[in-house]
Amino acid sequence: MFSSTIQVLKVENEERTSKKTGDKYTHFAARCILLDDDGGVVTVGLLSSRRIAPELRDSIKVGIYRGTFAIQVPDYGQDKGEMVSMLTGLVPFPQRGAGQAPAAPAAQVK
Repeated sequence: MFSSTIQVLKVENEERTSKKTGDKYTHFAARCILLDDDGGVVTVGLLSSRRIAPELRDSIKVGIYRGTFAIQVPDYGQDKGEMVSMLTGLVPFPQRGAGQAPAAPAAQVK
């Protein structure tokens, strides 16, 4: 497994209708920023429902997370049989809260 820090900016979770079949389906996606280890922006992108483990979809909210990814081979959908990276875990990323004092500098031995 691999892990990355991601900031979820917006969650899209809406019912849509297929233009081809007329069937209703749920569209789920998360607009995200991939952050480097210093909190800098690496890139901005979309995590679509087909790249998110179904059991994680309800837990994705706006915020910063440490996400784990694994290579999987789906047995359904347009990625059926292909090796793809899937979001398999999501843990809120600890942040210093507003109004919280910065950590004191480390004591130095003289």
